[in-house]
Amino acid sequence: MNSSNKSKLKNELKQIRDLKIRVENVDDHHYDNQIPKGTTVYNLACSIMFVDMRNSTDMTDKNGSRDMTKIYKMFAKLVITAVEENDGRVYQIMGDGMLCSFIGDKNKNSGEKALSAAKTINDYLKDVYNEIVEDDWKISCGIGIRTGHIFLNRIGTRGKNKTCKVAYPSSITNYACKLCNQAEGGQVLFDDATYDQIKNKNLIKEVDKSKLGTCKNIVGNIWEIKYGE
Repeated sequence: MNSSNKSKLKNELKQIRDLKIRVENVDDHHYDNQIPKGTTVYNLACSIMFVDMRNSTDMTDKNGSRDMTKIYKMFAKLVITAVEENDGRVYQIMGDGMLCSFIGDKNKNSGEKALSAAKTINDYLKDVYNEIVEDDWKISCGIGIRTGHIFLNRIGTRGKNKTCKVAYPSSITNYACKLCNQAEGGQVLFDDATYDQIKNKNLIKEVDKSKLGTCKNIVGNIWEIKYGE
């Protein structure tokens, strides 16, 4: 990049840096084309859940890309079904990982919906998916959940290859992802805000968060439910 292009980019970045962001509270899921682009962001109270397949790299080495394409497709179908059955929405699919959101209502709060979806995913893996595949196709997943507020905004770029993606900037998005990364197969890790929304706490155990890498920086406790034991 020559000095002229660097100067141009620097000015464009300064313009973004100096934007005045307007926050608008919303209480429902939105499709990508309904989310604003520019200086307006939607603020949504929800529970964010990350779901990620365990050992997918090793599985790809063993099964090859063609079979992994089918495994990814089946996994995505299973997770989307489980999330939608629990009144949630899959926001993004990133290979073998998925970002999901749940909104509370008068019948059930967001944390309960997210934990119910996590149980449904693990039930479907055990009783449906793993029942119809050979051993080298069998999978498990780790799940991380945080409850709070996220921003919804479409981030667009100019240039020859124009693109526009929805972003979900918030600490609960970041830490739900980190919790998911730390979770073992069949393990669901979640924060205090989610824990406080759960009525039946019989299966829930507290986790030593000092052993969970960057997740130890989460304010409050970390909790777990394990399936398949």
